[in-house]
Amino acid sequence: MKLCTAMLATIALLTSAPTEAQTIVITRGGSVAFEPGARTAWHSHPGGQILIVTAGTGRVQQWGGPIEDIQAGDVVKIPAGQKHWHGASPHAAMTYLAITEPRDGTSVQWMEKVSDEQYNDAPPSPDGHGQPRGQSQVPSEQQPQPSSWQPATTGPSGALQQKIAPGLATLTDEVLFGDVWRRPELSPRDRSLVTISALIATGKPAQLAGHLGRALDNGVQPREASDLLAHLAIYCGWPSAVSALDVYEQVYTARKVDTAALRALSPRLPAAASDAARARALADELGTVAPKFVQLTNGVVFGDLWQRSDLTLRDRNLVTIAALAAMGDDDQLDFYLRRGLESGLTRGEITEALTHLGFYAGWIKATKAMTAVTRTLGE
Repeated sequence: MKLCTAMLATIALLTSAPTEAQTIVITRGGSVAFEPGARTAWHSHPGGQILIVTAGTGRVQQWGGPIEDIQAGDVVKIPAGQKHWHGASPHAAMTYLAITEPRDGTSVQWMEKVSDEQYNDAPPSPDGHGQPRGQSQVPSEQQPQPSSWQPATTGPSGALQQKIAPGLATLTDEVLFGDVWRRPELSPRDRSLVTISALIATGKPAQLAGHLGRALDNGVQPREASDLLAHLAIYCGWPSAVSALDVYEQVYTARKVDTAALRALSPRLPAAASDAARARALADELGTVAPKFVQLTNGVVFGDLWQRSDLTLRDRNLVTIAALAAMGDDDQLDFYLRRGLESGLTRGEITEALTHLGFYAGWIKATKAMTAVTRTLGE
């Protein structure tokens, strides 16, 4: 009876919107079965999703919220764009009917895996078989003695930070994601560009997957993210860019990005007004000493890379400033700071980007870069 009621509720949800034409609409659904302990990765649905649990017990969690137990007969309505995961409980299987409506040809956007720490941060289920918070998923005779530590609701920091480094977890939840990422002085999209540039420049691919997914959620297009690799290969070196390829491939595969479209040629941008003077100055300085370097700089770096339209001139300057600052190359920033202002960046956006960068490249490097801003752009 409960399952029948759930079905009726779901039909009501699906038919509640007014119809503009008297036509039959078929919404495809699929039955999914999870073995005990199995779960999805973090993901979102551009058009939202409805789950009807038909057997067993399971768990569902939205990003930043508590884990909730679900069981046969429950209907779970997941809003469009909401980052979440769902799966079976540790000791019981679960089967559900999933109804997902695609938007612009996409029905799901996959993100990072749900760690054991995130999965186990749950209260015991109503049937008494759920695991206590903070314990690992191992047979009961192998579990360590319970401690008095009880993690708070899992936020961006995750259960592991809360358990091992509560001070770090507080900074992560309250300062980095609770304050800095929300500041309007720089858009979330720009913050994502700064973050992934810093991670690639400093060779931290392990942290890149989550932030690349966040960048795509924040409006960075796959063509922009991919051309960022070519750009940073020039400024950070080939190994830094190539080391990120596996992460990109995993994220693009999970999100079903059409990689064939990335190879399409893009229109060329005109050279910057100041580029002729820059080329002459470089030729005068290094033309007789390193003519090939001058040729590559003028022809490949500024004659090709900087004229690609996959990234705007403003964005190229932003990611260049972020990468140079992250690597501590503040003596090279002056030229790109001035160029950034010419391309549409404001001084406020630059200093906010460097403030953001302090959390991903370290405070000392951000401080050195701020000194370069003062030196180049004035008080």
